[in-house]
Amino acid sequence: MNTSDSPKPRSQSTIAKLKETLAYPGWQVVGACSFLAVFCGSIFVYGFPVFFLHIQRDLELSSAATSLIFALSRGEAGLAGPITGWIVDKFDSRPIIIFGGLMVGGGLAILSIVNTYWIFLVVFIGMVAVGNNTSFGQTFLAVINRWFVKRKAIAMTLVITSYTIGGAFMVPLLSRGVEALGWRTVLLYAGIFVVVLSIPTSFFIKRSPESVGIDIDQSPEALDEPTSTSAKARSSESDFGVKEAMKTVTFWLMLTGSSLRISVTSGLLVHAIPIMTWKGLSEQSGADLIALLFFIAIPARLFFGLYNSGIQTRYILSMGMAFGTLGLFTMIFVDASWSVYVFVGGIALLEGATTLNWVLMGQYYGRRNFATIIGIITAVYSVGMLASPLFLGWMFDRTDSYHIGLVVFLVMYACSSIFFFFSSRPTPPARPQLQLG
Repeated sequence: MNTSDSPKPRSQSTIAKLKETLAYPGWQVVGACSFLAVFCGSIFVYGFPVFFLHIQRDLELSSAATSLIFALSRGEAGLAGPITGWIVDKFDSRPIIIFGGLMVGGGLAILSIVNTYWIFLVVFIGMVAVGNNTSFGQTFLAVINRWFVKRKAIAMTLVITSYTIGGAFMVPLLSRGVEALGWRTVLLYAGIFVVVLSIPTSFFIKRSPESVGIDIDQSPEALDEPTSTSAKARSSESDFGVKEAMKTVTFWLMLTGSSLRISVTSGLLVHAIPIMTWKGLSEQSGADLIALLFFIAIPARLFFGLYNSGIQTRYILSMGMAFGTLGLFTMIFVDASWSVYVFVGGIALLEGATTLNWVLMGQYYGRRNFATIIGIITAVYSVGMLASPLFLGWMFDRTDSYHIGLVVFLVMYACSSIFFFFSSRPTPPARPQLQLG
């Protein structure tokens, strides 16, 4: 009798624990960040390459001059990265998101009536890029990193995957909108859309559990094993300071691997549709293939981010980079129509694994200075984000081909895979312990 009754309390305990986990306010923050990533962040991150050829033709620009618009906007993210990281670590997230939403929305509306290249460049970089990079990038990652410990990988994966979900339907939607209404009208509507969504949604994004009176050590995000007061103190002390992180070899391996990866991906995304037309596809077909890439990347990101295979995170990240390297190699050296599909599949798997890039940084260096640390990394890889689209555009103007530029990118992807492979967990910082008595 007692034996048959024994599972009931255990079952009730499991259900109660699940309810407690789902009631954790951090999931509301995840939902709000994901919503803005889908409908606002993805427009800038993945949607803008749709406008590349239209801007080039309308303003009568070379490929390099058009690339400069996108390159400088990505470079700005890095130059402002440490400052943005410091602001996000020190202040509330809500006003940052509202500020960014107004900047992006106003900037897009102004761009819809600009006819001069240099004015277009200044508005795109000074308003749209600043607003997006401040509000819809580092802020989300830093907020999620503060709210989650035990389920950090799940929460970050959901937010980062939301950008891909947005890209999967925003790219074909924007492409067809441009064909039907013109690119300027689409930019105007996109600006209004961003403002209307970002301001009310920002009220659901709280800075941290501590900011609303939650002790994370007493929440569902507390580590399962019981800890003493001294053990909790040691856990808090394991968070790296900025200078402490920079003294580890792993930091520089991650910085180099991240910089190579993001530089190449930036160049590929800016020139994605022109590359597809170079391979013989129409602009609309190219946009549809890029949308397919994002559709494949959605389950790939969820799989890589949520599946606990027992394999170290750095090895999975390295493997994802290897898939992308293989896809790019196939498109460059295989002269067949199916090569673009291998490229799309390889880059989608790479994008799926890259969720772990920032999860790994959070696992290695802790919660306290996360935004500042990745802000420093952002400052470094911004150089590559600026240079890679320009390099591809310049090479295409000189050779009427993307071949040489893509070969250089292939080597960079391969090197990134190697750097991630060797990025082992750093030794926690040694600090003097207070002696009792």
